[in-house]
Formats: sequence, C-alpha cells, structure tokens
Amino acid sequence: MMRRLLLAASLLAAAPALASPDDDVANAAKMLAAQYDANYAAQDAEAMAKLYTEDGILVSPSGTIIRGRGALVEYYKKRFASGARDHHLTVTDAHYESGAGFAIQHFSVQSPNAKGEIQAVEGNLVAIYRHTPDGWHLRLIEPSIIEK
Repeated sequence: MMRRLLLAASLLAAAPALASPDDDVANAAKMLAAQYDANYAAQDAEAMAKLYTEDGILVSPSGTIIRGRGALVEYYKKRFASGARDHHLTVTDAHYESGAGFAIQHFSVQSPNAKGEIQAVEGNLVAIYRHTPDGWHLRLIEPSIIEK
C-alpha cells in the first residue's frame, strides 16, 4: 500500500500542472489581444467584429455604445477610414470569474482628434470575455483614455 502511495505521489509530482482558470483566461486574453492588433493593422472590420460574441459591446473612447457584430463592423470601417492605426494591447491582469473572464489591458493607438489630426492616444481598458462553443470571445470592452 505504501509503495502505491509513493508511486502515485511521484507520478503527480512529475506530471505537468494543469492550467488554472485564471491561466486559461490570461492565455485567451493575450491571444485575442494579438488578433485584435493584427486585425487592426490589416484594417479588417469583419475580422474585428468576429473577435466579439454575437451580442458583443464596445463602449467607444467617445462614449458611444456599439452593440452586436453588425454595428461593430460599421464602427470599425468608420474608425479605419478616419485614419486610426498602430493599435497595440498589453494584457496586465486577467482572471476567471463565475463562468466568464475579464482582463485589464493597456492600449495605445494613433487616432484622429476633433480636428482630424492624427495623435498618439493611450489608456487602459477592461475587457470581459465569454467562452462559447468556438472558444473565447470579447463580450464587452470599456476603455479609458489617459489624460495628458
């Protein structure tokens, strides 16, 4: 009996640790951030919208609320046409909570100001994720811009 316990303990110690739910969300957040930046660089509004759930929501930096993939496609088309470019996300914190996930991320982007002049903008955002049958997707993004 003791030999079996020692064998089981040694096998458990040698086995790779299973990813925690927080690790799963952190990996998904990093993957979605990389896809977001790549789709932004490609200015692909359809691909941007597919990162969200069907009923995904973006609270834009101006405060406008965009709901659903169709509206997200139109938002990103306008955003890209405005000259917005060079978007970069860095995941700083991610957690699993009650069947969903959330992350805090830092962002930077070149974006037009009220006069249409391109300027560097940076801030932080909260992203909420939902796991669907085809993987993790964005459910909600809420950014805040750092005042200079």
